[in-house]
Amino acid sequence: MGLVACATAVPMNQPLTGGARNSVDRPQDANEAGGRADMLVLVAFSGGGKRSAAFGHGVLRGMRDVPVAGRDRASNLLAEIDQVSGVSGGSFPAAHFALYGEKTFETFPEEFLHQDINAYIFGTFLLPWNWEWLVNPFFGTNDRMAQIYDRLMFRGATYGDLRNRGRPAVSVNATDISFGLPFGITAFNFDIICSDLSRFPIARAVAASNGFPVLFSPITLQNHRNGSCATPPPVRPDPALARTNFRTRALGQSTERYLDAARTPWIHLMDGGISDNLAMRTVLNSLVLVEQQSELFEELLRGFRRILVISVDGQAAPDPNLPQQRIVTGLSQILGAVSGTQIDNYNVETLMVAQDQMERLVNRLREVRCRSGAVVDGYRCDDVKALLAHVSLSDFPDEAERRALQAIPTGLSINRRFVEMLVAAGERMVKADTTLAAFLAEEPVVSTPTAVAFGGQRRRR
Repeated sequence: MGLVACATAVPMNQPLTGGARNSVDRPQDANEAGGRADMLVLVAFSGGGKRSAAFGHGVLRGMRDVPVAGRDRASNLLAEIDQVSGVSGGSFPAAHFALYGEKTFETFPEEFLHQDINAYIFGTFLLPWNWEWLVNPFFGTNDRMAQIYDRLMFRGATYGDLRNRGRPAVSVNATDISFGLPFGITAFNFDIICSDLSRFPIARAVAASNGFPVLFSPITLQNHRNGSCATPPPVRPDPALARTNFRTRALGQSTERYLDAARTPWIHLMDGGISDNLAMRTVLNSLVLVEQQSELFEELLRGFRRILVISVDGQAAPDPNLPQQRIVTGLSQILGAVSGTQIDNYNVETLMVAQDQMERLVNRLREVRCRSGAVVDGYRCDDVKALLAHVSLSDFPDEAERRALQAIPTGLSINRRFVEMLVAAGERMVKADTTLAAFLAEEPVVSTPTAVAFGGQRRRR
């Protein structure tokens, strides 16, 4: 009764009013605020608990020492990031870096990596003064975790604070368990449900992305797309294309579900790794939408010559004991087999889709650029390249050390020594990636001065 009397007010997502839209958070727009004008850099951090969070943090650290060539100036890879995307454990380094920039290297280890998050989880279930989730139907175990993440790292920050800070754009990704689909906490999706993203707490987005089923309750959003919503819906996939392109059809179907608030008044979000453990499908969906709109495509993307997508994957190794056992009864082994191993296999399919989408994007860019002439901004019109770089623990060069790193459990509390090993591994791998270095170092031959220029002087916010 005392707990009910002190019930916590769960912060719900707020409606947009007066026909307003959310500020656009596309990576191509973020690129205008800094970085090399002709290069688009997207970084996605996989799920995998604190193992992936530490590995991803190390990759960010290493990016400071990866040089990027440019016609006007030299730079480094960290400074060139236009968008970060994170899921589950990877949502922590993604959101923290997007909010704090390079300060993350000073504070993230102590604020999260070296924190015993499991102690807070145990306290949620074992300490009676934390049992509000038992008696308050509107307050779940993951609502409490959102409070903890906010206290440790985000300190009341919202997506409005991310917008005010500027680059990079960020997508924290969860799974809508009603449909089993990825749901990115982005301006596009919040426009669909007519909700004000700027007032949404970052900690709740991260909690939703990291909400492991059974252990945690969903983070629930209200769909405000009803008769009183004056915000026009965002551009939807082309129905004609949907008849022949299954990806476009699936994207259109999911959009229509959310535009019908009577059918989908509530959106229940849990661990993003269920639907996309590489945090890449939301990024790919945005590229699909832009690609389908010819005028928008030519306006936003035709100036890009280099597109780099980096998949940071803290992949665990499969349990080597499982195929050697006649009987499997351990709960942890079963959960690992039906979640982690299956998710890792699904990751291969995601990478194949990403590779295909990038090849299509390159061909489309070449076609658009070459319509204007043989030379664009001093370069051949067909001088367009893309790279999908997969920086994964599974490719760590030393076999013994790789096995040790991949054997680190997928949890939210790991030994300090393991954290330091993972950070060092991420830093080492991105700096030693020769394919990535060659892509960033390449400076093509500049063509004759009779170049066609797109858009004149580059805009700066």
